[in-house]
Amino acid sequence: MEKTKGIFYIILSASAFGIMPILAKLSYRGGANTYTTLFLRFFFAAIMLFYYLKSKSISLKLPKKQLILVLIIGVFGFTFTTSSLFLSYNYISIGMASMIFFTYPSIVTLLSYVIYKEKIYPRKLTSLIISLIGIYILIDRASVTFNLKGIILAGIAALLYSLYVLGASHKEFKNINSYVLTFYISCASAVVMFIAANTTSNFNIHISFYALVAILLLACISTVVALMAFLEGVRIIGPSKASIFSTIEPIVGLLMGTLILGEPISFRIIIGSIMIVMSVVILTKE
Repeated sequence: MEKTKGIFYIILSASAFGIMPILAKLSYRGGANTYTTLFLRFFFAAIMLFYYLKSKSISLKLPKKQLILVLIIGVFGFTFTTSSLFLSYNYISIGMASMIFFTYPSIVTLLSYVIYKEKIYPRKLTSLIISLIGIYILIDRASVTFNLKGIILAGIAALLYSLYVLGASHKEFKNINSYVLTFYISCASAVVMFIAANTTSNFNIHISFYALVAILLLACISTVVALMAFLEGVRIIGPSKASIFSTIEPIVGLLMGTLILGEPISFRIIIGSIMIVMSVVILTKE
């Protein structure tokens, strides 16, 4: 029962993260840029979480050691991951960046074995290989562009996110409320993006109403729900399984792109999606 609960949380998280590109595109259409979108996303998420925590009388107090660790994984594991990935789009295609980024389940599985001595069962390895092949098929390789700087940035994003996933499963976070953890991660991310936006003169709040709505949805669904569910799922089923289940994220993105933006669906997308779903089913049976 507990394992099923953990799987549900990760699938919920992946689905919430999966619609993020669609909401980001809608905010860009309304005049927002990357820096403004990311800052407002985390800022609104922090406000939503603060209101929720106060209404439920949940304490925000954390021991100094835990608070420092939370801020470290928030800034280096999540904010810098997002920034590196978005910056890589300036040098390589989204397809290429996605292929590199979604190597993170392999990194997590390897590091889990090295750091936490988590066993790599044949079923888990098979699931990982199938999911990676599925991701490879899913990405439109015709749009792939090569640029060393972009490849390095996407690789850094994959590594940092892997460390974030591993950090989230650390024993120091086991007894921290997921909403409290997500609140501090959102606060840290908002501060970093505000500084980055102002330092690069990219802070722009002259955006349309529907861009603001898209960012609010981004804050609620792709930040509060996605982060909280992921942290809870990692605690229950562990980092390597959580990262493999998360590979359904691009499927959600592609489906939402078809439904909302009218983007075409191809045989390649169908085959890639089936392989990723297969990898998830194999892992579920373990």
